[in-house]
Amino acid sequence: MASDQNFDRFIELISSKWKLFAMVGIIAVFVSGVLSGPTFIKPRYVSSATVYPVNLNSYSIETRTDQLLQLLRSNSIRDSLIVKFDLVNAYDVDTTVNAGYFALYNEFAERVDITKTLYESVDIDVTDEDPVRARNMVNEMLVQVNLLARRLQREKSSEVLNIAKRALEHASYKLDSVESRLDILRNTAGMLAYETQAKELTKGYVRMLNTGSSQAQRDKLLSMIKDLESKGGEFRRLTELSDMFRINYDLLLTQHEEVVNDMTKELTYTNVIVYPEVSDRKVYPVRWLIVFLATASALFLCFLMVVWRDRKS
Repeated sequence: MASDQNFDRFIELISSKWKLFAMVGIIAVFVSGVLSGPTFIKPRYVSSATVYPVNLNSYSIETRTDQLLQLLRSNSIRDSLIVKFDLVNAYDVDTTVNAGYFALYNEFAERVDITKTLYESVDIDVTDEDPVRARNMVNEMLVQVNLLARRLQREKSSEVLNIAKRALEHASYKLDSVESRLDILRNTAGMLAYETQAKELTKGYVRMLNTGSSQAQRDKLLSMIKDLESKGGEFRRLTELSDMFRINYDLLLTQHEEVVNDMTKELTYTNVIVYPEVSDRKVYPVRWLIVFLATASALFLCFLMVVWRDRKS
């Protein structure tokens, strides 16, 4: 019963003071409308892009989308944008004071939103007072993430290249050593093909015996056969090593060329589905919401003061 009486009293106060409430409401609407205008609160515009990851190698259990998300959120991309677009002055942050960079990074994080979608793509939203700068920042992020991914990929490829280069140099050294000794045997002993020469020299010696060749000719042929016997084993062994080393060298050379190609390739790591555009519609501030909340707050405060004054009297 007392609550009904209080409610009735509130209705009476509002009815008796309606002119006051109307005046407060009008003033609140006018003041909040002016203060929420572009003179006091600069409007902000948003530019967005949606991208899918490509040509990325996932690590552990993370997806390629997760990897792209981490790359876009890297400090290097953030710092490059701050420098290129002079965001220190654009955001009006004094970095010379204590926690100046902390404030700058917080402002950047508030204005740059990078999220993963349900469809394994990544949304990039940049909010700024200048719609052109917002669009350009999104485009620059796409450029920087390609450069960062390429640099990381080349750093890993560089390690593999050093290993492949050392292996190729070692294989080349072994092959050259064997070929150098084979060249000496070819030049000094006239060895070219062990099996063929052994067969032909044997046939030639038998033929000389049957035809009655001179002793000098038989001695010369015997000398060649003895050279083949004394050095033929080494020549045959070195020939087999040369063939094996050459196959290994060709394989390592192919691997080396693949790593070099991996080092020099110019890949992109994002497929852009939605390209950023220059927005012509602001997203902040929402003036009607500011006016509504300010007016409602002013009327409520006025109501409390009227009730307090009524109970005091």
